[in-house]
Amino acid sequence: MSATTKIPPTYHNNDPQSFGFSTARSRWPNILNKVIGDTKAEYEGSTNEKKKIQGEKIVEQVKQLIASILGNKIVEPFKNTSIPGLSSYNKTLKKIGTITWLTGPWLLCECYLYRYLDYLYKSESEWVSFDPFEGKKRGAFKASESGVKELCLRYKELSGRLLDPKQRPQFTTEALYNLFVEFIEVSLWGNAIDLSLLANATMEELQSHQGSKAVAEANKRVLCNDIKAAWAGLTEDPPEKRSLDIVLDNAGFEFFTDIVLSLFLLDAKIVSKITFHCKTRPWMVSDTMIKDYALFKKDILGTFPGSQPEIEYLMNHLEAYKKAGKFCLAESEFWTADLDYWHLPSEEDVCGSRKLYEHLRKSSLVIFKGDLNYRKLTADRMWPRNTPFRVGIGSLARSGIKILALRVCKADVCVGLPDGKDEELCKLWKSENHQYGELWCSAGKWAVISYSSGK
Repeated sequence: MSATTKIPPTYHNNDPQSFGFSTARSRWPNILNKVIGDTKAEYEGSTNEKKKIQGEKIVEQVKQLIASILGNKIVEPFKNTSIPGLSSYNKTLKKIGTITWLTGPWLLCECYLYRYLDYLYKSESEWVSFDPFEGKKRGAFKASESGVKELCLRYKELSGRLLDPKQRPQFTTEALYNLFVEFIEVSLWGNAIDLSLLANATMEELQSHQGSKAVAEANKRVLCNDIKAAWAGLTEDPPEKRSLDIVLDNAGFEFFTDIVLSLFLLDAKIVSKITFHCKTRPWMVSDTMIKDYALFKKDILGTFPGSQPEIEYLMNHLEAYKKAGKFCLAESEFWTADLDYWHLPSEEDVCGSRKLYEHLRKSSLVIFKGDLNYRKLTADRMWPRNTPFRVGIGSLARSGIKILALRVCKADVCVGLPDGKDEELCKLWKSENHQYGELWCSAGKWAVISYSSGK
């Protein structure tokens, strides 16, 4: 991004042509009402009287939060800034001035919402470790039998050949690249299942997003594809020095596709180490926390009886890599801060950003999964959609971080499209009886695979 590049404003909740408009007025209250229901179910099934009293208090506070959103009240600073990360929110609120729920910056308000919700639970002794979204995350994964079965079968067959010294020479560089493409695409479309958007989806609807046929059909809707450049960047270093980082999005089936991608890369010795970056708290309904890994193991081993040999094969390999330190789970407060990722290369250390930046810039490739990460990469700004990706990610384009964004489009911001493609899709979306053509970008029907070398 040159010094003369004009940086556009961020998306706001009072713009009817932004997905933030309906998100603030409909999606957030819907999500919070489900949180109330799950919190009630938790304390009504408990004999702990203190937990019940505290739970009732939380429920009332969440109801007040819904009323504040729908009443367009002011987004207030946090009172207890001793909790990690809250002072950053307050600093940002002070910097931009008074904002309200239905008119403020969409990304900031959304991050504040989930941070405040977590604050309510962390403030009560009996609820500190409660994840109000855990049931949704686990339930969606258990409804993913067809996708899990197909990927386990595919992995077991391929892994056996990759690890067989007699068959390994058959895997040329071209063959490995083609497999890399295959598993990247599976990981991309695993993101189509987003619980904040598909909270009421049936098992059939969830399964319709899974499987090789669904992926092949979906790939026709990838609007820009930088996989070849990402492969070139990844393979610059000798294999024994290559590391990969994945900044995770959703738990459940998407997390599983990220694991299968990682196992392939380790089995094929394309990389020597992989780190998964998790959230430190419940976030955006479906985002992955470190504790979700143990639940994933429990659910995959106990839910799909027809695929146990393949599942056990996969999990044994995964646990072996984890024990050897080749597969790691990490977390940072920065991922749930209010800040976009342009702050990563900044000299200012916010919520561990400096340590995180130094780690990521040493990686052979950093894959950012999903919509929230994409919004933070691009600062959720109103870029013309034909803006080059390296321009849209601001200072990150020169940060030394090799970035691969895998994103199914479920929000407004989008860059890197060919000239005329946005206009074409706006026209198509409006022709299908949607009021605003611009909202094609939040429909979850199209995707982008975008790469920056960091140079």
